[in-house]
Amino acid sequence: MRRVSEAAATARKRQAGGRRRRPLRLLGRRARRIGLASLGGAVVLGGGLWVASTGTLAEAADQVDAAVLAWTGDIGFSVQEVLVYGREETRPIELLAALGIDRGDPILRLDPEAARDQIQSLSWVRRAWVQRRLPDTVIVRVEERRPLALWQHEQQWRLIDDEGHVLGEGDIGHFLSLPQVVGPDAPDHAPAFLAVLAAEPEIAARVAAAVRVGGRRWDLRLDNGVAVHLPEEDVELALHRLARLQRQDGLFERDVIAIDLRTAGHLVIETSSQVRERMLLPEENT
Repeated sequence: MRRVSEAAATARKRQAGGRRRRPLRLLGRRARRIGLASLGGAVVLGGGLWVASTGTLAEAADQVDAAVLAWTGDIGFSVQEVLVYGREETRPIELLAALGIDRGDPILRLDPEAARDQIQSLSWVRRAWVQRRLPDTVIVRVEERRPLALWQHEQQWRLIDDEGHVLGEGDIGHFLSLPQVVGPDAPDHAPAFLAVLAAEPEIAARVAAAVRVGGRRWDLRLDNGVAVHLPEEDVELALHRLARLQRQDGLFERDVIAIDLRTAGHLVIETSSQVRERMLLPEENT
C-alpha cells in the first residue's frame, strides 16, 4: 500500500491552528436545528448522501447544489486522505491529477466512475477501482501494466507491455534486462514474436535486439554481432531449426557474420571473408 497524501500532511499542519474538522455526528445536530418544516428535505438529502456514497449512482453528486456540497464538506464530508494500493511506477502526482480532487474538497463531489476512467487513461495503468469511504477517505486500487520489452524508436527508448501498449516516459534503468525491439511498428508485433522466440531459450538468450524490417518480418542481432535474417512466415520453424544447428555445430561461435533464413528450407551463411555458403536446413523427424 502506498499513500498519495504528502500534500495532505502539509495541509494538516497549516490547518492545525484553525478550524477543527467537525465530527460526523454533527450532521444529526444540524438537521435538528433546521426544524420540523425542513425535516423532509433533510431526509431526502440523507438518502442522497447514502446513494452517492455507495457509488451506485454516479450522477448523484452532480445533482446536488454546489452550496449543499460545500455544506457537506463543512460538516466533515471532505477529502482528507487518498490511499492507493498497487502503485509502483505510476507517479503520485499523475494519480491525484486524474482524480481531480484536493484535500478539503467535498468528498461527494468525486464521481468514482469518472475518476476510474481518468486513472485508466494513464499509460502505466491497466485497470483501476475508486471508492469513497465516508466521511473523508478515497481508496484507489490500480493494476499496473508489466513491461515486456524495451522499444527503440527515433533514438529514444520506451517500454512496451504484453499488449504492445507504449508505457509512459520515465527511468528505464531497472528494465535494461528486458528484450530490445526496434522499428516503427515493433510494439504492435513484438508480443507475438517474443512469445515465439521464448520457445527457443538458447536463441533468445543470445539476442541483443530484434529489428522489425519493412513492416513484414524480423532480423535478430546476436550478442556477438551476428545478424540473423528471419522469414516472413514459419518463423517458429526457422528458429527451431536454427537452435538445432547451434546445439549440434556451435554455429554462432564460427566465423559467421550473417545467417539468412528467408528462403524456406535453406540456410545461407556469410563469413567475415565474404564467403557465402548455402546449405539445406535439417528436416524435422519429430
